Amino acid sequence: MSHPMLHAARDAVLQPPAVPPETWQATAAAPGGAQSAPRPSAANRTAPVQTEGCAAVEASLTAEGVVAGAGIAGIAGAAGPARRGPPDPLAADGSRAALPGIDAPERRTVLHVDIDAFFAAIEQRRDPRLQGRPVIVGAGVIASCSYEARAFGLRAGMPLSEARRLCPQAVILDGHAQVYRCFAEEIFARCRAIAPEVEAYLDEAYCDLSGTERLHGGLIEKVRELKLGILEATGLSVTCGIGPNRMLAKLIGKTVKPDGLARIGAAEADAFLRDRPIEQLAGVGHAHAKTLRSMNLRTIGELRALSAEVLVALFGANGRLLYERCCGRDTATVDEREIPRSISRETSFHRDTADPAEIDGMLEYLVGRACRTARELGIKPRTVAVRLRYSDGEGCERARGLGQPSDADPVVLALALDLLRRQFTRRVALHHLGVTLSSFVRCEGEQGALFDEPEAGRRAALFRAFDGVRRAYGHGVLVSGRALQLRGRLEEDRHGFVLRTPSLTK
Repeated sequence: MSHPMLHAARDAVLQPPAVPPETWQATAAAPGGAQSAPRPSAANRTAPVQTEGCAAVEASLTAEGVVAGAGIAGIAGAAGPARRGPPDPLAADGSRAALPGIDAPERRTVLHVDIDAFFAAIEQRRDPRLQGRPVIVGAGVIASCSYEARAFGLRAGMPLSEARRLCPQAVILDGHAQVYRCFAEEIFARCRAIAPEVEAYLDEAYCDLSGTERLHGGLIEKVRELKLGILEATGLSVTCGIGPNRMLAKLIGKTVKPDGLARIGAAEADAFLRDRPIEQLAGVGHAHAKTLRSMNLRTIGELRALSAEVLVALFGANGRLLYERCCGRDTATVDEREIPRSISRETSFHRDTADPAEIDGMLEYLVGRACRTARELGIKPRTVAVRLRYSDGEGCERARGLGQPSDADPVVLALALDLLRRQFTRRVALHHLGVTLSSFVRCEGEQGALFDEPEAGRRAALFRAFDGVRRAYGHGVLVSGRALQLRGRLEEDRHGFVLRTPSLTK
């Protein structure tokens, strides 16, 4: 639980000090002289950022820009000569005049913490023989790879067959999801010690530091201490970005990976975003990027030149959100209790299989894990999706809505099995199976049925009891139904069956 002083400081909305005149600043401090991970190649680093109307700044990410012997990869913002143009947004009284379209009704400060090459870095720490070698974690596709592997062009989501072709010497590991979870919990616990609100995911977290700068005595120094504490406790490096909202905090952090620390203010957002590729904008996936590039739109600045109405015409309601983000605006808050968009549990079979008993058993096990997570979050799904991938690489997916939101294993499983039957029609073995729950509603806000079955209440109490036992003794202590077919086929530990999964789901 966060310290009450942090909440008090945030609620008081203390006036932060004036933003320094640099277009954006980054630190390359090296507490303790720890050796950092290899930096990405120069070709993948950010190009210089030029501004007009502000002090010209070259955000150099070349090797020459790194402080010699620093040990932590970072960059330094160097102010250049003033350029002709509109007045600098730094007012005479030392305050910042917000750029049009970027101002926010309240001052916010968000810290984004990203664990560098998370799964691969842990495997290198657990086995010193892997230090300096290209390491891949995943089955079927890459879930994570070390920076040594990325130098060969490897990336998350790439099929292992292609990864082996590009980097034959890579060490490929299945991964240990529970080990990674323990490391993540240690890191995020340290984040909660300095932030009133922390929204944590598998390998990253957003921390709301609004109003805490005076309490901490300077956010840059406090975050530098956080990085050092994480490095000493876990042996892992993290990259930190500080910004006026979630989107900018994450984007500025990406420019200083790995093991970097950078900060950007609201007044610097326009110049920072202008020349960035559209793919870096949150919400622009492969399909959107393809559409935009077909219109000869390649940068966020070019996208911003379009009106919000044009983007709405192209992408519907999501178009207005894209326009807001082009302007540097992101109203999403840091919320530990935020409803996730989806909960997925998936795995690759140890051996491709067409055995109905094994496939049904695996589906029931995955549904049980997903439903347990939903119950722990206090949410119920309205939609269930099942996806398959055959041994020949062909894949398919189907989704359907539940008649009534439900987090009960039997209700979700019945629909999932029907979706499986409708898809698994080829006489080809399955390589991969996954289930996704989505369209959630909070349990307290759920609209109940007029004639609820008495059995539903007893069933809910039963699964709450199951969850309590599993929290105390591990998920693997209770296995039921079709999932019993997996016993003897898969290894087990107290956390359940040991799966091969590219997403390393729990």
